[in-house]
Amino acid sequence: MTSKHTATAAAKDVGKSASAIFVKDVRLKRLPMKENEISHPVAMFAGEAPQQGEAIQFTLDDGITYRGVIADAVTAKGEVMAKFTGPLTVVEPE
Repeated sequence: MTSKHTATAAAKDVGKSASAIFVKDVRLKRLPMKENEISHPVAMFAGEAPQQGEAIQFTLDDGITYRGVIADAVTAKGEVMAKFTGPLTVVEPE
């Protein structure tokens, strides 16, 4: 499930805008690493795929909230796999 959410000041440096799509029930995975290529995690979740360049924000089971900008996202059988443009940013609690 996704919803529009205004990010905190700590996360405003990531992405083009302070607005992020808040996504629930995200699982992070790593794609197999390739020699001489930078690897970033991918987010897996049910719902609608975000557009390239949009920011998403999510909280994992450990209670830490992360934010990242989408490089690419695909949907298969109702599940989204979203790749990020770079490392994820930890969003500090308000």
